[in-house]
Amino acid sequence: MNADIFHEFKEEKGDFKSSLIDDLKGMLSLYEAAHIRIHGEDVLEEALNFTTTNLTSMMTSSPSLSRSPLGIRIQHSLEQPIHKGVPRLEARRYISLYQENDATWSDTVRTLAKLDFKLVQTLHRQELSDLSRWWKDLDFAKELPFARDKLVECYFWAVGAYFEPTYSIARVFLSKVLTLTTIIDDTFDVYGMQEELLLFTDAIQRFNTSPSLLALLV
Repeated sequence: MNADIFHEFKEEKGDFKSSLIDDLKGMLSLYEAAHIRIHGEDVLEEALNFTTTNLTSMMTSSPSLSRSPLGIRIQHSLEQPIHKGVPRLEARRYISLYQENDATWSDTVRTLAKLDFKLVQTLHRQELSDLSRWWKDLDFAKELPFARDKLVECYFWAVGAYFEPTYSIARVFLSKVLTLTTIIDDTFDVYGMQEELLLFTDAIQRFNTSPSLLALLV
């Protein structure tokens, strides 16, 4: 979409219309839209400055607004615009913020959003359960007691990278890679002697793809 369409929100003198200040939902939408601007879209740069200033001012001057669902949305967006967050986490937040009497969200959409969240949550639990079994079978806690158990944290990173439900295999594989990378990092930082680490580095550089080594990722 051409950014020139946002000039419709301006007056003839070039300033944004003062009436926008009275429409908090509209101004919040304009604020979020301004965050997906590209270089050279000056009107969106101006929109970002305009909306940030006015939304911040309204939040500061109106305690009742800051406690309302809309105020909570505004405060969160000012701290972290929706396009800069993890999509699935943002979706969960919006389910909580939208009230039952919010006319902008139909009962059908609300029901589907909750069902989608529960289905994805079930999928994530299953993936994490499978990963925990994989981690337990490797028995690193016994074999490498110096290594940190970062499985859940690594899985969270993977969910952030591959958040769509269809990318289950990618999430699981990336979680395993990150977890093993953490162990390698700990080996270098707190355990290995220089001579051992040189041999270990040489083995990595030779990139041995034997089935016995690749089996660690299965």
